[in-house]
Amino acid sequence: MALFKKKTQVDELGRIFIDENTKSSEFEDYNRLKDNLLYINADGKHKIIQIESSIMSEGKTTLLGNLAVTIGQTNKKVLIIDLDFRRPRLHRLFSFSKDCGLSDYFMDKKTKQDIVKKTAYKNVDIITTGVPVYNPSLLLLSDKFKNLLNELRNEYDFVFLDCAPVLQVSDYIHISKVSDGILFVVAYASTTKGQVMEAVKELKKTGAELLGSVFTMYDKNNDKSFYNGHYYKYKTYAEQAYVDNEIDEGLEEGTDVK
Repeated sequence: MALFKKKTQVDELGRIFIDENTKSSEFEDYNRLKDNLLYINADGKHKIIQIESSIMSEGKTTLLGNLAVTIGQTNKKVLIIDLDFRRPRLHRLFSFSKDCGLSDYFMDKKTKQDIVKKTAYKNVDIITTGVPVYNPSLLLLSDKFKNLLNELRNEYDFVFLDCAPVLQVSDYIHISKVSDGILFVVAYASTTKGQVMEAVKELKKTGAELLGSVFTMYDKNNDKSFYNGHYYKYKTYAEQAYVDNEIDEGLEEGTDVK
């Protein structure tokens, strides 16, 4: 599904471009993905869905935000939780600060009611990462995190977990134990076959259920160009996390980063 076009055509900070009043090709593609998830979760056994990719910059967070908005338009309650503690991006997509989030709840500084934030979009709430956590495994393995997800399962139709890339951070191992399944994101003609195979192999080791995969950054009008030796240069995960932190500091100080 052509959920959005290649990397050079996507805003660096991501954006919500789904509008129920504008029927674009992307809107129809998201509708198709939404209908598939509604079918999969018809019995209510696939509410907590882990969103994964092999590496960073595959459009995972942008896809997740727009999917949540699409599902919210069907009067289903949706919650997105940012679990990428090293490189959080979800808060920017919905114009929030990452502060007052999951890590604050974990340290008993905030209540559940404090950290759940209502977005400007119908039926869509988010939980940001909160203050920096240097060992996210402690949080992800805690009973408090598991209990929180069980509570949220009863309050929402879908809970999406925005996770760090499989081949760059090992958090997926712990998250897979509390999710009901995985939606796997692949950047078309950018992520290599080897990376995808390795990531899927690692995910299967956890015993998690792979619900399906989604292509991003596919341009059907320029299909051949992806196979003519075009390569994209990516920063390392740590380098990009540093850049993202600089962007967040600029946002908090009111600096125009776009």
